[in-house]
Amino acid sequence: MICIAENSGGKGGVAGGAGAHGQASQSATGAGASDYGYPVLEVVTGMTTDLTVQLTKDYNGTLPADLSSITKVEFRARPSMISSTPEIKVDCTYTADGQVTVHLTPAELDYHNGVWYAEFLTYQDDLLLANYRAYLCIRKGMTGSQTGAPNTITALDVRLAVMDTSPEANQLLDDLEFSDMMIYHAVERAINEWNETPPTLEQWFDATNFPWPEALIKGAVGFLMQEVAYRYNRNRMQYSAAGLTLDTSDKGPVYIAMAQTARLEWKNFVAAKKTELNMSECFGTFSLPYFGNRIYY
Repeated sequence: MICIAENSGGKGGVAGGAGAHGQASQSATGAGASDYGYPVLEVVTGMTTDLTVQLTKDYNGTLPADLSSITKVEFRARPSMISSTPEIKVDCTYTADGQVTVHLTPAELDYHNGVWYAEFLTYQDDLLLANYRAYLCIRKGMTGSQTGAPNTITALDVRLAVMDTSPEANQLLDDLEFSDMMIYHAVERAINEWNETPPTLEQWFDATNFPWPEALIKGAVGFLMQEVAYRYNRNRMQYSAAGLTLDTSDKGPVYIAMAQTARLEWKNFVAAKKTELNMSECFGTFSLPYFGNRIYY
């Protein structure tokens, strides 16, 4: 079962879904192999599902949260922390030892597909005692009301771009190289970079409405390669045994080069697209109805 630690993330994988990330197969309330960080709750538009998680007091998921004095557990999710709308808000069922179930229906899931910020909030009467953070990935299915919305960028889309699809694809690691949390964080950073790169445009994008998925995948790949290069460089150490010299973390320069390529493609796209959109915002029309004419500017 997926574990979510108080205030800081947790250890676990994807709750819900069907093994879409190249991990162990999922049941409706299961969890796949993953690393530390904010876990991912995965659902599909048009579906009804119960997601069950384990709230814990420690990061390793060994100390269950004590909810015996809790009067309410609330699940909330937003596509952006800048605005409170749209928002998903559902009261959960829970046990004293920290198992919490949230019941989600198309009424909640068909707002927008995409990646949302999610929290489980525990209350004692009106007093908020703790929050447990996760990502909510609402994949766009064949059903649901968001037929015109952009396709959801999932962890699997980014994994396929870098062939991090299974332990068998990583012969030296014998494991997945990137956790789902790392991937969604990279997607988040790419969108943040778009929003923060001048010029500031009228629309502020998040992971539910970014309309250029191919460019976004390249942006996420660039940040992923850059981040893992830091890890390799930080952990590099040569050692010798039986006349053989090994350095299992000497891939930093290679990853930096791959990061630079992906980052350049992404930054070129951002510059070109923002120039295009900024120029289009310079033109418009207004009319003077009393004179029946239209003026272009």
